[in-house]
Amino acid sequence: MAHINPPQSTADKTLFVARETTVVYGGLRALDAVTLQVEVGEIIALVGPNGCGKSTLLRVAAHVCGDEYISGTRMVKGEASNRLAAQSPARLARCVAFVPQRPDVAAPFRAREIVRLGRYAVGDDEAAVERALEDVGLQDRGEVPYHALSGGERQRVALARAFAQLDHGGLLLLDEPFSGIDPGEVARVVGALIRRARVGAVVLSLHDPGLARAIATHAVVMRKGTVLAAGRAADTLTTAILSKAYGHEMIESSAWIVPQLSPTVRMRP
Repeated sequence: MAHINPPQSTADKTLFVARETTVVYGGLRALDAVTLQVEVGEIIALVGPNGCGKSTLLRVAAHVCGDEYISGTRMVKGEASNRLAAQSPARLARCVAFVPQRPDVAAPFRAREIVRLGRYAVGDDEAAVERALEDVGLQDRGEVPYHALSGGERQRVALARAFAQLDHGGLLLLDEPFSGIDPGEVARVVGALIRRARVGAVVLSLHDPGLARAIATHAVVMRKGTVLAAGRAADTLTTAILSKAYGHEMIESSAWIVPQLSPTVRMRP
């Protein structure tokens, strides 16, 4: 068992808790007694090899993983998430927004219409839709058909939908959110995530440990459905821990060209 935050965290700051969570699909144990606590102000990076349980943990937190596969306790703002989902799905939608790894649509929507879908369960708010488009740099692309957008632009539309759903505060759950996005727009989206984490929190899976260490306040390193290490990003995303997680030697390197993140973007504690 591993957890991110100390037990004395105050309830009013805690957005989500999963305790001793196990997920079993048939004979596959996708998560094994994982504990995660998320508080306001945090950006938590989930890091680890393919198949280690990152996406499953995000789906558990988003309540899109069937309850029949899950054991353990899950709480959203102090309420059991399964009860909240059954009794008030709109309240759950105001608290938690999820962007899967490969978001797509099978209808001829325009970009703005997809972002507007984020407001479906929580009430119309065109200003929230426009703010979300601006946050991801697509304010001038709102009337473009979704299927005419590039892969990176589609990813940003999916992020904007989640932004619009929560508007302010809440928990953003993002599975590989920077896939296909160019470096300049990565920096823009990172800035938007940090602004939203000031009143809410973000949990995201990443395959780039360097980017995770640059933008996350905390990190969870996973392997084979378990938490290998968890804590502050700077202390957790080390070459020794990552080498063990990936089963391959990792080294520190300055050989890569990366986007410059401003001092307001860098949140490493």
